[in-house]
Amino acid sequence: MPRRGPPLIFDKLLSLPSDAEPWIVDHQPIAVTAEDEKVRPGDVADAAARGATALRSHGIEPGRRCIVWLESPTDIIVAYAAITALDAVPILMSPTLSGPVVASMVENVSGITAVISTDARLAESEKTFPDIGTFIDWRDIAAELPDHKRISRPREVASDAAYVVVHTSGTTGTPKLAECSSASIQFNARVQAVIHWLSRLDGHLALAISPVHGRTVVGILAALMRKAPLLLLEDDSPDNVDRMLKRHRPTYLETHPNTFRAWQHLAPGGAFRSIRFFGAGFDVIHPDTVSALLKGSDHRFAVCVEVYGQNETGPVAIRSHLKGTQKPLRALRRLRRAKLLRGHPAGPRFPFCRVRIVDDSGRPVPSGTPGRMVVNTPGVFSGYINRPDLTSKNYPDKRWWDTGDWGTKSRTGRITLIDRQVDKVSGAISGIGIEDILLEKFPEFLELVVLEKNGTLQPVLSLRPGATFRRKAWESASRRLATMAEPVIIPDSEFPRTVTGKIKREQLKKSLAEQRLSTSV
Repeated sequence: MPRRGPPLIFDKLLSLPSDAEPWIVDHQPIAVTAEDEKVRPGDVADAAARGATALRSHGIEPGRRCIVWLESPTDIIVAYAAITALDAVPILMSPTLSGPVVASMVENVSGITAVISTDARLAESEKTFPDIGTFIDWRDIAAELPDHKRISRPREVASDAAYVVVHTSGTTGTPKLAECSSASIQFNARVQAVIHWLSRLDGHLALAISPVHGRTVVGILAALMRKAPLLLLEDDSPDNVDRMLKRHRPTYLETHPNTFRAWQHLAPGGAFRSIRFFGAGFDVIHPDTVSALLKGSDHRFAVCVEVYGQNETGPVAIRSHLKGTQKPLRALRRLRRAKLLRGHPAGPRFPFCRVRIVDDSGRPVPSGTPGRMVVNTPGVFSGYINRPDLTSKNYPDKRWWDTGDWGTKSRTGRITLIDRQVDKVSGAISGIGIEDILLEKFPEFLELVVLEKNGTLQPVLSLRPGATFRRKAWESASRRLATMAEPVIIPDSEFPRTVTGKIKREQLKKSLAEQRLSTSV
């Protein structure tokens, strides 16, 4: 049965007051006009309401799937709000994906009746998806908006029916298409809205995350629940971020952990002075990055919050880092190095989430024993529409989802991430734990990944611009942790990354084996 609750994205947009504080954007959207980097939320709502009517005239029908392959975050929000208003299901595709990759993702997916795109990507879509009958130019839709009436429909109702399809990062191959119900999106958004309410957040919420990721859909709805103004960044280059943060001074900033790492050198220059809440998800955030971000904030009680979770699960565990605690914690970490080598602490599980650590046969293991991490949570997704075989394998009884992570759980429910199951290194050592320790010791490293190659730990790293590799310091520090091969130093651009900044470790291993990297010493 449908479950009533707070309205979803379309209704929330329409319910914003006429004098709502403008959103800030670093791009010029197609569907609405940005003036002096500001967009009126009422214009976004109007574009979604008229856009729904326009898309209906182009054949978008309830229950059908529609690929959204656009560039700007604002246009993507308008498009998926309009599509969900028609009770159709948007499939959100990252603009960074190539045509062949997108084609492989939807190859065996039924019910796709249209592609919304523009410019060169639209032309590529017509070649890539010859069996899809309708190709809609988003620029044409934007031009038609004044000619269409705003859609009139009953209030949205959260249910277990499909609401949106997002895709995974693709760290282990072709990204998987994760279908999420409106009930799961709404639940996960309410969790985030409560966290923000408890933190007494006001001011603009800045997001520099993949606009097609499930986290973004949840984050937008959470902001709308609180009527919080948004700052949407399409360009996450350090120069642009520095300019935007200094000009508009948001209080909340969220991006991918690896992107935070690429930005942390901006802290001494004052880019993060106004930030009171740093939000990090998708992947682990290393201790030295946390320290740099918090040190760069002028707020006495600034906090960096790690939320462990996945597109498939929603939030699972939470860990908070409070400004002023980094120095004593750094000293404590040095004293407890052996424990740090066992993994990255992800914090306690959320009360609504059940977590089990199981062995390869699915039997629970004792507290503190490493194993496969499986979770049961109200925010779980519906399944992979392009890989139902993996849905059945990882979610066999529709109760416990196998996260693909290898970790431990304490008696009090605190989670420690050791590695991805496919990236485990030999013995009890955690590759993530080694990375945490060494990145804190060597802030000049822009990236560090510890792989296992032919039974040997192989570090691969990149240096910040102008930095040099301190060989003697490395030899001293690494020798205390584990026996490792000589580090491979590569340009940061040669790390294969997903759309959320994660390192594609299997692809990196393959490049190493084939000696296709531009190494230096």
